[in-house]
Amino acid sequence: MNKKEILILSIVIFLSVIFWLIADIYHAATEEKIKEKLSLPEIRKYEIDSQILKFLEEKT
Repeated sequence: MNKKEILILSIVIFLSVIFWLIADIYHAATEEKIKEKLSLPEIRKYEIDSQILKFLEEKT
């Protein structure tokens, strides 16, 4: 290979890398950041059944 062929090959590789970087940046900028919106869990009020607690206390 002479110097001209090496220069052309180097330029082609350099442009390919630059194009690849631009395509990757464009893809990252246009894709959705969050695919699904997460919902927070609901806080429920639970009542303690005293009969069950008494039954368990008697059992032990």
